[in-house]
Amino acid sequence: MFKRWGRFVYRRRRWVAVVALLTAGVSLTFAARVSSVLSTGGWYDPSSESQQVVSRLAADFGQSGGSMVVLFQAPGRSDASSPSFQGEIATATAGLRSDPRVASIVGYAQTGDPAFVSTAGDAAWVLVSLNMSQDEAISAVDSIGAEIATPAGFSVALTGEAPLSAAISAQSEKDLARAETISLPIALVILVLVFGSLVAAGLPLFVAGLTIPTTLALVWVLAQQLTMSIFVTSVVTMLGLALAIDYSLFMVSRFREELACGASVEEAVEQAVATSGKAVAFSGTAVAIGLSGLLLFRAPTLSSMGIGGALIALCSVAYALTFLPAFLGILGPRIERLKVRMPSVPARWSSPAVAAANGEVAADEFAAATPTPAPTPAPTGLWERIASAVMRRPVAVMVPVLALLLAFGLPFLGERGGLPGANVLPSASQARQTWNTIESAFPAGETSPIDVLVTVNGDPLSSSNATELADYSAQLSVLAGVSKVGGPFSLSDPTGAPMPASAVSATLSAPASSRPAALNALIAAEVHGSTVHLQVVSPLAGTTAGQTLVQTIRGLNAGPGLRVAVGGADASSFDFLQAQNAELPGAVAFILIAMALMLLVQFGSAILPLKAVVMTLLSLTASFGALVWIFQDGNLSGVLGFSSPGFTVAIVPILMFSIIFGLSMDYEVLLMSRIQEAYRRDGDTTQAVAEGLSRTGRVITGAALIMVSVFAAFGTGDLIIIKSLGVGMAIAVLLDATIIRALLVPATMRLLGRRAWWAPARLSWVTGRLGFSHVATEYECDAPQAEPERRDEGGRRGILAPPTPESAAG
Repeated sequence: MFKRWGRFVYRRRRWVAVVALLTAGVSLTFAARVSSVLSTGGWYDPSSESQQVVSRLAADFGQSGGSMVVLFQAPGRSDASSPSFQGEIATATAGLRSDPRVASIVGYAQTGDPAFVSTAGDAAWVLVSLNMSQDEAISAVDSIGAEIATPAGFSVALTGEAPLSAAISAQSEKDLARAETISLPIALVILVLVFGSLVAAGLPLFVAGLTIPTTLALVWVLAQQLTMSIFVTSVVTMLGLALAIDYSLFMVSRFREELACGASVEEAVEQAVATSGKAVAFSGTAVAIGLSGLLLFRAPTLSSMGIGGALIALCSVAYALTFLPAFLGILGPRIERLKVRMPSVPARWSSPAVAAANGEVAADEFAAATPTPAPTPAPTGLWERIASAVMRRPVAVMVPVLALLLAFGLPFLGERGGLPGANVLPSASQARQTWNTIESAFPAGETSPIDVLVTVNGDPLSSSNATELADYSAQLSVLAGVSKVGGPFSLSDPTGAPMPASAVSATLSAPASSRPAALNALIAAEVHGSTVHLQVVSPLAGTTAGQTLVQTIRGLNAGPGLRVAVGGADASSFDFLQAQNAELPGAVAFILIAMALMLLVQFGSAILPLKAVVMTLLSLTASFGALVWIFQDGNLSGVLGFSSPGFTVAIVPILMFSIIFGLSMDYEVLLMSRIQEAYRRDGDTTQAVAEGLSRTGRVITGAALIMVSVFAAFGTGDLIIIKSLGVGMAIAVLLDATIIRALLVPATMRLLGRRAWWAPARLSWVTGRLGFSHVATEYECDAPQAEPERRDEGGRRGILAPPTPESAAG
């Protein structure tokens, strides 16, 4: 099937190349506008209790996500609650009051609430609510901020939801540009070292340049209907650079190797597509399926990252199987143009075909070294020597390596998941610094209260309902960790002591004309129909103890006539973590089963998929441990330039799991495909493993170095979400491409022997009929031998070597 596709692309190579270039060119127009339709929100499940509270607050109480906090600081003063101080704030914000985008301005002057005044009396803040959504407010932050005058002797700074979101969006674009600036030159240098030719080295980068805009254009289309996270661009670019370059590296390497074997350009294109192209198709599909597991999560941020990751994987495959073979067919031997003379890997480190393809030995020397009439033993190279050494003592290698990987994973046992707030930004960010000032210099928890919506039967201000609501407010106020309960049902007498429920009821049920004006204003703001909005203030806000308090409130018996819904930042974080933990087993099972089935179809073996899954889990275990050790515990924070939030960002491990499981298929499919080719010739698993590593070691090393450099480049960013994801995946790929592929795979394959290829006869017949078997050529560099007997050592029926198309058909 893949060989026929390679023949089709070659014979229509100019048309295919032109269509691919036009597609990428048109995509650039939409890709340039993608950031304008992405969201900084989408972290939470819209159906959760906390998000239902958010929706009701916006619809019924006018508290939309578009808001900002304006901090006024006057060093040396201590009269922030005085009329003069508040008068200067009123003058400074006068321009905002006439702005139709501003819904309200609330501070100490409007409420008399000491929460708006710093404990030292040198600062005060006001909450500016906007008539727009959070995403709309992001673009309005600068223009609204420009309307605020700065009084003499004051400093003015913005923070809150809209300014923080705007800062995150700007930082994300800055980090993305930095990562591209770092990773692209490094990738080019590695490609030149691998190929020794600027033309060959530049081709993978060019394919990446086609793939990423096309994917971003598709993201733009989907964002018209779905909530797509701002972090999708980072995920798409990160994976696009890694996958498109790696897939092109595999294809170009095989194409050059086939030319070196004496194939015509058409034959080289066909065989490259039939072998490396097949591996690329399976690998890309595996990445897409792995990331599709994120669609099982209801939080739009996670699901949108899954969509973006799946799209970039499929687009990488599409260009690798269309434009790339077409352009290789156009270039032909000119792929070797613009040779770069530099120290290269000695020819003795590579197999003859790879050495010839890389120009390390002359083609006639290669032909003489590999006579066609009879098989010749492959020369011993670096990777083959490593594999042979491992397979001589597989147990002695496997046991300490397994122990080391498991030891690296031990810190993950203490993993604590959390969602970052302002601390997602670098410490130098003004929005973060301002938020930290409000958190530390003002009464704790005031900016992040727990929102409690209480619905009653009838009028909340009736005597009976007011009594019940006052009792419930009093019940909340005495909970451990609660400093106060805000709302019209928690009143104080002239001495400052809490009023009993009966007195509160009598005050509220009285005619509005007899109530204080401030109380009437509070009722207007916090009572809508039969629903009342209470705000539970706690110094525990933003901690795991704050989430525990949310559970306590939800577990209270409010009374038969009251229906309670709890929201707020801590409730949202708790609901997210609960939902993620509930959805995680299904997503993990989906990814594991999908990966195993992909490998089953690819290799026709029931054992190899299990081996691959276990190997990938081992590399992930070690990288998860490193993630916790670095970012949760704060080790290497000085080197990497971050401050630890004290937890692991909750979405990072599941993102790593989904991405790495797919990426590991790159090396698994490429390596095992070459091992399978060698095994089909002589039925010797040990020799096949050594030859497979010899033939793919250089390519896998180059591909892994490119992936590691790309991921590590994103690790230089300042947003801790992308930084931790980049560093974690760089570690995982490095472990997978070195310890796993060079040590554990040879040791495991040696211990399994011919059993590695076993599958029930019926299953093997099915996989053979699917047409993914090895494609033989008339110019292979190693002469084929008879296929080995298809019985295990005990004579039982089973397939120890995957069937050829002819035997499967027979």
